[in-house]
Amino acid sequence: MRETWKRTSIWHLLVFGLFAGLTTGCGGGQGSVPSPDRVVLVTIDTLRADHVGSYGAKRAHTPNFDTVAATGVRFENAIAPTPLTLPSHASLMTACDPPAHGVRHNATYRLGDGIPTLAEHLRSAGFATAAFVGAFVLDGRFGLDRGFDVYDDRMEGRRSAQVGFAERTADEVVDAALRWLQGAPPRFFLWVHFYDPHAGYAPPPGFASAFASHLYAGEIAFVDAQLGRLLGEIEGRWPAGRTLVAVTSDHGESLGEHGEETHSYSIYDATQRVPLVLRGPGLPGGRVVPSQVRLVDVAPTLLAAAGAAPLPGVDGRDLRPLIEDRDPTERIAYLETLATRLDYGWSPLFGLRDGRFKYIRAPRPELYDLQSDPSELRNLATTEPDVTARLDGLLAQRLAALADRPATGGEVVLEAADRRRLRQLGYVVADSHGQRSVSLDVSGPDPKDEVGVLGVMADAQREAAAGDVDTALGRLASVRSAGVAVPLLRSSIAVAAKRYRLAERDARFVVARQPERSDAWVILGRALAGQGRLTQARRALERGVELDPHDALAHTLLGLVHETMRSPRAAETCYARARQADSQGTEATLRLGALLLERGAFAEADAVLAELPDDASLEPEAAARLAAAANAAGRPEMAKRVLEGAGKTSLADSLPTPPSAPDSSPAPATR
Repeated sequence: MRETWKRTSIWHLLVFGLFAGLTTGCGGGQGSVPSPDRVVLVTIDTLRADHVGSYGAKRAHTPNFDTVAATGVRFENAIAPTPLTLPSHASLMTACDPPAHGVRHNATYRLGDGIPTLAEHLRSAGFATAAFVGAFVLDGRFGLDRGFDVYDDRMEGRRSAQVGFAERTADEVVDAALRWLQGAPPRFFLWVHFYDPHAGYAPPPGFASAFASHLYAGEIAFVDAQLGRLLGEIEGRWPAGRTLVAVTSDHGESLGEHGEETHSYSIYDATQRVPLVLRGPGLPGGRVVPSQVRLVDVAPTLLAAAGAAPLPGVDGRDLRPLIEDRDPTERIAYLETLATRLDYGWSPLFGLRDGRFKYIRAPRPELYDLQSDPSELRNLATTEPDVTARLDGLLAQRLAALADRPATGGEVVLEAADRRRLRQLGYVVADSHGQRSVSLDVSGPDPKDEVGVLGVMADAQREAAAGDVDTALGRLASVRSAGVAVPLLRSSIAVAAKRYRLAERDARFVVARQPERSDAWVILGRALAGQGRLTQARRALERGVELDPHDALAHTLLGLVHETMRSPRAAETCYARARQADSQGTEATLRLGALLLERGAFAEADAVLAELPDDASLEPEAAARLAAAANAAGRPEMAKRVLEGAGKTSLADSLPTPPSAPDSSPAPATR
């Protein structure tokens, strides 16, 4: 359970974090440099560079990050390849740009087993490996768990207001990491991921009041305090200066620039320029590197410093020669987002950043001189045709070079559905013979012309969350989009509001265009169940759990349908699978316990129900379901305790009242 002191006093946290951050483990001499015994990588999701104190943010409170920068090396221009969490972290862990590792969007792609990772190489070099991530978007099922002895991706169920991924707060992530560190060997690789600065911004009370006018900055300050807590523990236990620390971000946040509130659908510097600092043996203190570097350069640097084997055939390069002024070679940064096409049917965006110029291939190309126009407000694509042509040619060469890479030893391995989707879009895909096709097709609406849709979506989400469903649905009805994002949001709002026919229509639109989307099949199942079309609902939900066996919600809903259809044993199986997928979920536990009591399996029921947390808030319909079964089994005290703990909305609201059952077969009370 969370310790309350950590989230109640901003001053306690800031003072403690600052003290912890002042403890350095930095080497800095010339000559023989010992390899680090520990490698610590911290990624702070959605952290744009200009909101960190050491990057010039005057109102930022980031003392721990800034202390690492002051006692280590700070990279002034570090560039992320994409504004998406999973693909960008895949680049960080593989040193490959997205076209090479094949992860092009969140949640629907998985890193192929043929792509070597940072964790695998460090483990081969004798490091124990552990990761603690703060959001479902980095769940182990997406492939980043390879190479880790421990991959802690357990979430407590909080969901980001605008994105919907389950997440846990920075103090909870640090709690988990510190528990592991208590028994950690002296030689380890630790990756800690903080998700908090991601929208919607909800810093803990002390930070929320201190940063009431800028909650995004409040989230960053809270994460910085937790960064200090983590590093303070590590450096207090191992103070000999043999720890290599890297702190960075996967992408930034637009905050309204170029018409985008958050990220994903543009590749301007607001989302692509990220902070990056390194501190450890052999690295000079207080050094600032102005040259452009990339996130793909981080893994090669950590591996080389640790004396581990390099990753083969990658896009990144060791940063240490650059730090030591021994590498004058320009590092051109590749940029992309396919979310524009996959979510909305707009053109994808591809780009290159060469240190001075940023080029974006779009239906209307864009070129910016970053020295004279760092805010990227003056498009020079037509007035500087030679620069535009040069960078466009380099971009085409960069992707074409993928065709020359061998089909093994780094070949991307995609699920069949992912491979089919990319081929339909015309992008880089390996076929069964290891051949690749390359396309820079930017047909479709230009995202910069359609960006207003993003604001409409955000407004609709806020209105729906506030209970104004009619306004939200009316707003979305006015949006015309060829992609699936709008109908998917509309269907999720509609099904929650019991507008089942509307939800069904939009969910069918989505599954017709992206039949591998498990979330759309689950919404469709709920919509059909709400109309009493249980056989069709069962089939839709079965498809959902087939596509995503880890979806506890889908398993629970399928169990409810089986209960309503008088198939209690099938329902038991579904609830058991839901509990395997999410040990924190209570509805499946309550309903499984009720079914076990009803068939007289009292010992099994007691064992299942004993796993409920003492402070669990129980869904009222499921609690009533279990209470009825407990009373029928002669256990009134159990029924009383369960009803006292009830307090959440039940998934059963999606289902019709079951018909009366024969006297010999008591009906499950799902309503």
